[in-house]
Amino acid sequence: MKLLITDIGSRGEGIGRADGLAVFVPGALPGEEVEVEIVENKGRFATARLLEPSEHPCGSCGGCPLMRMEYGRQLEWKRSHVESVLRRIGGIEAPVVRPIAGMDDPCRYRNKAEFAVEKGKVGYYGAQSHDLCSPRNCRIQSPEAMAIAAAFERSPVKGVKQLIVRTAETGEVMAILASDRQELRNIEPCIAEMDASVEDLASVAWLKGGKIVPLAGKRTINDIIRTELSVLKTEVSPQSFYQVNPRQTEKLYGIVQRYAALTGGETVLDLYCGAGSIGLSMAGSCRRVIGVESVRPAVLDANRNAVINGIVNAEFICGKAEDIVPKRLQGINADVVILDPPRSGCKASLLQCVKDIAPERLIYVSCDPATLARDLKILADAFSFVEATPVDMFPHTRHVETVVLLSRESK
Repeated sequence: MKLLITDIGSRGEGIGRADGLAVFVPGALPGEEVEVEIVENKGRFATARLLEPSEHPCGSCGGCPLMRMEYGRQLEWKRSHVESVLRRIGGIEAPVVRPIAGMDDPCRYRNKAEFAVEKGKVGYYGAQSHDLCSPRNCRIQSPEAMAIAAAFERSPVKGVKQLIVRTAETGEVMAILASDRQELRNIEPCIAEMDASVEDLASVAWLKGGKIVPLAGKRTINDIIRTELSVLKTEVSPQSFYQVNPRQTEKLYGIVQRYAALTGGETVLDLYCGAGSIGLSMAGSCRRVIGVESVRPAVLDANRNAVINGIVNAEFICGKAEDIVPKRLQGINADVVILDPPRSGCKASLLQCVKDIAPERLIYVSCDPATLARDLKILADAFSFVEATPVDMFPHTRHVETVVLLSRESK
């Protein structure tokens, strides 16, 4: 049947209506009239497949469902989606949502590529399948990542299940070969191919079950995070937690810093802090930074990067935020609290701890508008919603980052 697509779902699928039924169509975009076949009818909504799929400019991996949509329209949809979810789930009647921070050039933005490897071939698994798709037309990976993928295919290494490439703003590049074998053989031709393909290849590592073995070069690469308040030097290891879009990271951190409105005397509590880069970028503008993160390698990275930058007023604690805050940080007088949780959002017990701390300003950084809105509704009896600013960290995908400012004093 013919279906006019009028909207986009939260997963990037097109939405049309047939006989009063909402029909979700992966691969379709608003404004298109498409021929579809219903594959599942849930009563209130249905899922359909395209009978004549539009040719995707990047192939069939399915990782960038919005690639065929003009970039300005992508930004409009993402901002509108954030506003809609804040109203519908968060119960915020008229949320102030600032214009989304987009990119001037939304291509080749990723500093980390994760390729699957099968029988010496490198690629991505297709959408909801185990079919390996070639990455050769990928528009979001760096040229260095693509060059290393091609070099690996010319000299494959038996036993490698995954190829990871990390690039830095300094130009340095790291290749990581992940394997479940005890040893990698015939690795030298592969390293030689990579070295010939990428001028700034600084490190090749073997990763097995969390164990890191440098195969060539050094154990880490050097990177730089630029923000409005500072230029942060960092070391990136194979397992470092790191924002994958450096150009947008600068904008994201700038928004957090403006919302924090630091004057020099504040204590900043950075929860779910990862490798600590948000807190470290603000350390020169406040009295003290305390970060909490459950992933031990990330905490080690945070403490090491504090030393590299000569920062002495920041400390990082390893543990779950919902456990650390009520036990080790009970009674802390934090002026600013930053929440940057995983996609699942914050534990309800931690949100209660934040209410008890009662900071002047609470900044919530979220990669999922739905769990963000859910948590804001829980916080609404202690904090006032001031405004939100979306940031397009992942162009051409359905994902959007959002920074929200909440205030206690305006309550």
